[in-house]
Amino acid sequence: MKRTRKIFAVGAAILIIGIVVWIVGMSIIDWNFNGLDTTKYTAKSFTCDAEVKSISVSLSSFPLTVKKGDKVSLDYYEADNSEVFVEEKDGVLSIVENYKYKPFKSGLFNMGRSSHKFTLTIVSGAKLEIKGANSDVSIEDIDFEEFSMNSTNAEICFARVQFGKLNIDVTNCDIDMDDCKASDMIVDATNIDITVKNCEFDSVVIDGTNVDCELERVTLDKLSVDAVNLDADIVIVGIESEYTVQAKGRGMPTNRTGTTDKLIELSAVNSDVELKFV
Repeated sequence: MKRTRKIFAVGAAILIIGIVVWIVGMSIIDWNFNGLDTTKYTAKSFTCDAEVKSISVSLSSFPLTVKKGDKVSLDYYEADNSEVFVEEKDGVLSIVENYKYKPFKSGLFNMGRSSHKFTLTIVSGAKLEIKGANSDVSIEDIDFEEFSMNSTNAEICFARVQFGKLNIDVTNCDIDMDDCKASDMIVDATNIDITVKNCEFDSVVIDGTNVDCELERVTLDKLSVDAVNLDADIVIVGIESEYTVQAKGRGMPTNRTGTTDKLIELSAVNSDVELKFV
């Protein structure tokens, strides 16, 4: 029995190595993996003629791009292995995509999803809620009254976006923010890599486990970070003497009292934190 288990383990290891070598080799010769996708995609579009004040998006496999326009509309795809529901009612636009797993057709052979994006065009000032799993999100050049995101296994990019209040609840996600503004940003995360550059906030709250955080040239009045396994590099645009720093845990900056009500609270188990002012 032990010999059988050993043979099985060795065989599984060889199979995994073979798959990795094959993928690397095909990548080197620029093989088009999307060509392995046997899914049938049908392009669709939906335009809202009435005023839309709130938008709810729930995706389970397609990537999403959000951009600014004069009307609210959606360019999307229907696939033979997913269901899409789009409805506008009483000023609320609902978009739901449910992925249906099919053995031998999903997984590696579902890579064509990356080139079939959902593109949502909205008017600045709307409320947007995004829920997703395995769905990358990219948003640029838009103003939101309210914005919330609940996502798993995704890359999320914000560029030149202005939020009223920003709520992010994610697991296994990479987040990039560049040249954005928000009154409050609240992040609740597990296994997150978040990079924030040249952004302005009134307050930022980050609470999570396994947090890799880079705040580069960020302007804010209040920052609160509470995490287990925290690796943070924080560069704040401001006068150092104005900020009170309250830190708990090893690898933390020194506590001090500032001359204003600007506050930085840092608390972590297993941490490596650098704090600078420019």
